[in-house]
Amino acid sequence: MQRVVIVGHNVRNVAESARKAGWEVFAITKFVDADLKLYAKAKKVENVKDRELARIVDEIAESLNANVVLASGCEDLPVRSEVLGVDPKIAGKIVNKLKFYRTLERAGIPFPELNGDPPCVLKPVRGGGGLGIKLAERLEDLPEGYLCQRFIEGLPCSVSLIATERCVKPVAINKILVGWSEMNAKDFIYCGNATPLILERDVRVRLMKTAVEVAELFDVIGSIGVDFVLADEPFVLELNPRFQGSLDSIEWSYDINVFSLHVRACEGKSFDVPKPRRFACRAILFADSKIRVKSDLTGNGFFADIPNVGEVINKDEPVISILASGKTEREVINKVIERKILFYRL
Repeated sequence: MQRVVIVGHNVRNVAESARKAGWEVFAITKFVDADLKLYAKAKKVENVKDRELARIVDEIAESLNANVVLASGCEDLPVRSEVLGVDPKIAGKIVNKLKFYRTLERAGIPFPELNGDPPCVLKPVRGGGGLGIKLAERLEDLPEGYLCQRFIEGLPCSVSLIATERCVKPVAINKILVGWSEMNAKDFIYCGNATPLILERDVRVRLMKTAVEVAELFDVIGSIGVDFVLADEPFVLELNPRFQGSLDSIEWSYDINVFSLHVRACEGKSFDVPKPRRFACRAILFADSKIRVKSDLTGNGFFADIPNVGEVINKDEPVISILASGKTEREVINKVIERKILFYRL
């Protein structure tokens, strides 16, 4: 059995996909959720400096004779081990948004221009998940480590792709759930995905074409994703050089194993992408007050990223992911809300 070490802030979805693809998985993460333990041996790490974390990853990968997958928050971790995916040096040019936007500008690809007039969006130069993003009605001083972008009213969405050395193939178009009050999420906080996002054909084609063009600007490989805000045209927000948060909704919608496609692409093998079979959603529920977890929900197919019994979750922190599928997007959203109520009962 092949082995992989997955490192990132939250890696349950990648670990689950890898285990179901037949890999032996070791996870290094900030969040050792109860269900992560079903799919991987896990080591919890917090506040570890990049160089120290890279050393830990390399030592474990060497001892296991394993490849490394760099997941959310660790895309450019300077490991020496063989990376199954985007090279961390290349990822470093992507996750730094200033460098990324300069590349888009040279290529003539539209994105919300920097240093826009208020109202504008303040966001960290590095970071994800909507954390630290604010809408500013007036701007006096730009905080250190932040950039300022024109605020564009539109639909947050993403295109998930698989890249080989020869080509980039779109896999799915996803709606990005942001600041959804039913999930107790505020402002620009990311709280999940719904797949597929239904769009007019010409809009869909333009979105996928732009996503491929963005990916082709960089030497990326494997599972990647491009985030947009869709207005009168698609404006690029970022390129994720890693597995995305939409992994669950894509696998539920398409009946595919994304990790298997990722590996085939990294190995230079061909692969086919089927059409979606149903609508699916992964929604992240945030705490509306302080919570102490009393029940073990491991094994319940409605939930993922399950907190451990006895764990204390503070207000506004993520609690659990809610999964659902159905014939229509409306049906899926209704199921998510019903399962939120069920979670509180349990």
